[in-house]
Amino acid sequence: MEHKVIKIFGAQDNIQAEMILETLGNNQIPAYKKGVGSSDIMNIYGGNSLYGEDIYVAEKDAQKAMEVLEGMGLM
Repeated sequence: MEHKVIKIFGAQDNIQAEMILETLGNNQIPAYKKGVGSSDIMNIYGGNSLYGEDIYVAEKDAQKAMEVLEGMGLM
């Protein structure tokens, strides 16, 4: 079954993105991140990127994910 995915948040860096993904996972919300610009290369060579990471979830999980982000103080 295919699910439409939507961007729910633009994380500042890889560290914030990983914290968000872990929290969403702990709430049974599958999610993934996609680097902005050259962030993927910077994450490999520097361990972190300041270009940002976009967080995506299935459209059906978006409302619950936004509530989680709000609970984290990000919204």
